[in-house]
Amino acid sequence: MSSDQSSEAMKSSQLIERQASEWGLAALTISAVLVTAAPIVLVLAVEVWSSSCRNSGPVRLHAWLARVGVAVALTMACAAIGFGTTAVRYAMNRNQPAGLAVGGLSLSVAALVLWLITAIALLNTTESLLDIYGR
Repeated sequence: MSSDQSSEAMKSSQLIERQASEWGLAALTISAVLVTAAPIVLVLAVEVWSSSCRNSGPVRLHAWLARVGVAVALTMACAAIGFGTTAVRYAMNRNQPAGLAVGGLSLSVAALVLWLITAIALLNTTESLLDIYGR
């Protein structure tokens, strides 16, 4: 009975020790996807502008899809910052290595900045097309 309790205590202490790494890895993964997608979306904005349909229906669809996509990306960037902050706090409070935590938080902030720039470009493009081709 005593060995079962000690093995469970050891497993739970190992889980507590890994929390900073897991939160940091979550922030790093989410923000890496966002950083990779931002330049692709900027190229998409240029393509939408240069080869957009001249009817108001597809332009409205592009505008709504852009709004939804930007909202999702910015929400994910904020979530990644939250995960990174949680990872740094766990690492500081428990004297754990903070490499993944700091990396995740740093890349999350970079992802948020990139997506703010991307959001401005993409939404400006789609709103301009709406003004030109009708709402």
